[in-house]
Amino acid sequence: MMEDDVRITTMTMGSPLWALLPLAALVFLIIYERGRVERKDILWLFPSHLMLTTTTIWYALGIGIDSPLVLLLVSILAPLSCGLIYRREEMHLKAPIALVATTILATLSSELCWNEQILGIGPQFALVELALIGGFIGFLWFVSGRKGAPVAIFCIFLTCVGICQHYVLEFRGTSVLPSDVLAFGTALSVSTSYTYTLSQSLLLAEVALDWAIAFSSLLSHTQRKGEPNFVTDLVLGLVSLGLTAALAFVPAYGPTFGAYIDYWWSKDWYSRQGFFPSFIYACQDLEIKRPRGFTPMAAKDRTEKLEAVYEKERGSSDDRRAAATQFTGLRPNVLIIQNETFCDLSTIADMGYGYEGPTYMLRGIDDALLSGDFAVSVFGGGTCNTEFEFLCGHSLAFVGTSKYPFSMYDLSVSDSLPRDFGAVGYTTIGMHPNVPTNWNRRRAYEGLGFDQFLAIDDFDEDAELFHTHVSDWATYEKSLDLIKDTDEPLFIFDVTMQNHSGYDTGSIPEDLMPPTKVKGLSEEDDFELREFIACINESDKALEKLIGALRDFDEPVVVVMYGDHHPWLSDNLNDLFHTPEDELTHSERIHNTSYIVWANYDVKGAENLDRLDHTSANLLAATLLDTIGAPVTDYQKALLGVRIEGVRAINANGWRDADDVWHPLSERNETVDDLAIIEYETFGVKV
Repeated sequence: MMEDDVRITTMTMGSPLWALLPLAALVFLIIYERGRVERKDILWLFPSHLMLTTTTIWYALGIGIDSPLVLLLVSILAPLSCGLIYRREEMHLKAPIALVATTILATLSSELCWNEQILGIGPQFALVELALIGGFIGFLWFVSGRKGAPVAIFCIFLTCVGICQHYVLEFRGTSVLPSDVLAFGTALSVSTSYTYTLSQSLLLAEVALDWAIAFSSLLSHTQRKGEPNFVTDLVLGLVSLGLTAALAFVPAYGPTFGAYIDYWWSKDWYSRQGFFPSFIYACQDLEIKRPRGFTPMAAKDRTEKLEAVYEKERGSSDDRRAAATQFTGLRPNVLIIQNETFCDLSTIADMGYGYEGPTYMLRGIDDALLSGDFAVSVFGGGTCNTEFEFLCGHSLAFVGTSKYPFSMYDLSVSDSLPRDFGAVGYTTIGMHPNVPTNWNRRRAYEGLGFDQFLAIDDFDEDAELFHTHVSDWATYEKSLDLIKDTDEPLFIFDVTMQNHSGYDTGSIPEDLMPPTKVKGLSEEDDFELREFIACINESDKALEKLIGALRDFDEPVVVVMYGDHHPWLSDNLNDLFHTPEDELTHSERIHNTSYIVWANYDVKGAENLDRLDHTSANLLAATLLDTIGAPVTDYQKALLGVRIEGVRAINANGWRDADDVWHPLSERNETVDDLAIIEYETFGVKV
């Protein structure tokens, strides 16, 4: 891994006394402007005053970073930018100079928010980004009759984009991707869970924006020969827009400019390429790629081949027939728990105080049907993509890592687990104790064939909370109540919320916080690690309580629980304890959580299963159905054939062989190629 991927930094908060610097600058401006400011100046001067005011408040609250030199720079340059605005009518700067200056400053205002490697942006990407921003600024300037106000508003928009990128990186550890725009509602709904600090990079971006606005004010007073000509300006504006659009949409940014994104570490690629060239490349990468050798006939042949492998090795066995007969007569309830951020950090390292991971799930259930590592394609966020892989049996390895199918595609065309259970008489219920718009779940679950979707409003107001969210146990209680209240078999898919980031809430009692101090982590990171582990410990206790209750339950129930992804802080630990090493090994360590399959009755034929069975999100559902004797579709038989052929797990990073060795997706394998073709036929061509 590159050195600049490491994000273990010490963030020291600035003293509230530093608030006196921007406050002094603000007071100076107010005193100086008394009697001098005309009404037409107010809107132009407002951003500088707002910047100084918010900076003062931020530092007074103690959530500004300790960066006195930058703060001093802000306090000096803000009044100077106001001086430029005061003199704008008498300067009559040449238009090209004002446009170029505004473009450079606007670009800096967007990049400085988050890009610590701004000087390392490749020259071709810097030119592309300047051309894109400058072209749109030119369009706004011409079509507005050469006014500066629309340009200033666009500069503010660019800075807002940079601020979004800054906080997404801080809270999730990955860059803003095109699919994040579609998931904006989800991001907004959880945004109050975080603490927003004012960093040095944001202060520098404020300065750049302030001066971009100041130069925008000059654009209304540039030198011009002759009288204004609306038609000429309109034509010039449309030409500028056309050239900008052509630069954005025509060239393929990969082959043309050498753009690329490794979505495991998107921050680094964005840093080297600039935000907008990287974002455009990610947009161009959205299409599901047609796998090599695909034809409908090839997909049919490969499906039949893998089906035959399954039927020979498992489908026609006495164990499978016994399980199928039992399932038909028993029709057990099936409770799937996708547990938010549940993972075993002890697999990364011994963190200095003997942490052993979630002990009950890993070592306390001696009668589990299956358990092991659970490979996922997402890290630090993207919960819905693990849902997609599990419920549909499709891997992001072939869909694409920058995509969120819940937000992008019509899932009614896809195979899905709730449809499978619904076809054999089950009532299917999706559950998530948060707003139903998160990851477009209400619509996505409807497309997946769920009969009912329960969101936060379906939980009692006095539902148990832990870590500021509805607890795991509260969702388990609701699941048990649903099973008790009907004689029909239920398929329940419970996506928990308890362990969702951030982990600096301070909401967990001190006696539940584990003692820790990990050498190499800042105090802030160490506190977040403790809060996260406290959440996982509580989840482990809730699972123990659930299984304890089900042991004496009078209805048959199958329980599946797995973690959807690691938290972003796993990356810090991974870098701290395992650098340097090869990139695939490094990445897979934080793309593997844990899973377990358990039943409160004796499943026929299960005694001959290998309990320790590492798998992945797209393969577990088919394995579950096969194990408990439920019907399996042709596609699921093919997935089971893939496992028999030695591909035990697959995610967006690579595939795991029968010897538990991980291989990159670029390493050719006949079975992996077969799966790519089958999945494209089953999903890719339909969406």
